[in-house]
Amino acid sequence: MSRAALVATLAALSAAPFAAAEPISVTATPFESFGLAEVDEPNAALTFLGGFAVTSTDKRFGGLSGIDAIDADTFAIISDAGYFVRTRLVYEDGRLVGLADTDLESLFPDGKTEKEVGDAEDIALDPNDRAHGVIVRERQANAMLTFDLENGRPVNFKPKRVGAPDDILRSNKGLESVAYAPASSPVAGQIVTIAERPHHSAKDIPAWVAGVGGFHIVRRDDFDVSSARFLPNGDLMLLERRFSPVMGLAMRLRLIPGDTVKVGALVDGDILLDAGMASQIDNMEGLAVSEDADGRVVMTLVSDDNYNVLQRTVVLQFALYGD
Repeated sequence: MSRAALVATLAALSAAPFAAAEPISVTATPFESFGLAEVDEPNAALTFLGGFAVTSTDKRFGGLSGIDAIDADTFAIISDAGYFVRTRLVYEDGRLVGLADTDLESLFPDGKTEKEVGDAEDIALDPNDRAHGVIVRERQANAMLTFDLENGRPVNFKPKRVGAPDDILRSNKGLESVAYAPASSPVAGQIVTIAERPHHSAKDIPAWVAGVGGFHIVRRDDFDVSSARFLPNGDLMLLERRFSPVMGLAMRLRLIPGDTVKVGALVDGDILLDAGMASQIDNMEGLAVSEDADGRVVMTLVSDDNYNVLQRTVVLQFALYGD
């Protein structure tokens, strides 16, 4: 894309009028347990707080790729088809069972949903000021965009320099996750983004402190990174996934020590959760980290069903102990 075309595109994103958000109907089917064999505790460090599969009669709902908390119960979710969803999490007896007050609209004001334009992969809101946020998307030279959150919706998109090679930014296996580093991190106040997988013949997964420099993450067992979030103490939680024609889908949560996340570093960490088709998972792609009223670190995960009738949109929630 030429500089002139880039300027014109960003001007359109900033200036075009938005269509109003539309309420949509969703139906949730709660899970009794995370494991299909009634195994409710996936790991001593984690407690399953509930989850469900969700469907909608609105054909635009699906392909969910990124999630973050606007406030204690209201979440922003983006799809890789260019839609923005706001919804409220519903609990019964302290257990996550469904969604309410869900609405949907175009993420970008031009309303384009083609993969070449609307393929947004992750969203993060600034924990110090949730009126500001950032998204990453694939197939774009301007793959990272910051925004303001006004009246519950993203506006005023502006490009943010990543520092990654252009062929990674334009790849359909490019930037997959984005997170704000907290004050407790060596890269405090910076935006960190991670690619989905190693580039070309490389062994490790590339990541960047946006506009500052890069680092790498050890890839384990052919898992890709689908999302990442910093915990309040500065540790970095990775949501990872793998698909095998033989074994099916699998997901992991891997915890990277926060003091190792620095420009030039090669980082690794412990696996807290390793789940396959014997658990209530699908193509787990989005991760949000928040704190509940008891001060527990809570992780909310969402899956991308790829608008495929053989897949599900799944929402899961876990509490992390020992933070």
